[in-house]
Amino acid sequence: MGFDPALQKGMRAEVNDEMLDAQSIFIYKAIKGCNPTLQILTELNYSSNTEFLQQKSDSMSEINFTKLYCAGEVYISTVIDTLTAQAYYNPHIVTVLQ
Repeated sequence: MGFDPALQKGMRAEVNDEMLDAQSIFIYKAIKGCNPTLQILTELNYSSNTEFLQQKSDSMSEINFTKLYCAGEVYISTVIDTLTAQAYYNPHIVTVLQ
């Protein structure tokens, strides 16, 4: 369990850690509702929350196989940690990303 940083200091309430992505999911859905052709980059803390961004017809269990991830619309925060560590040992990764 974590704490919701959006609440005022004296009124903190415990929330499920996976709820940290709720604001990003809500904003993504609101913008897509106004303009479905717009490409948005959304950072999520938990890959399991991508199911809330997908259309109902898209049901893939692995984040790497979802349309949103492949199109570059969903970014999981742990990916940058992995890429940074791998770039230390293999500097050619930076060239590929550029």
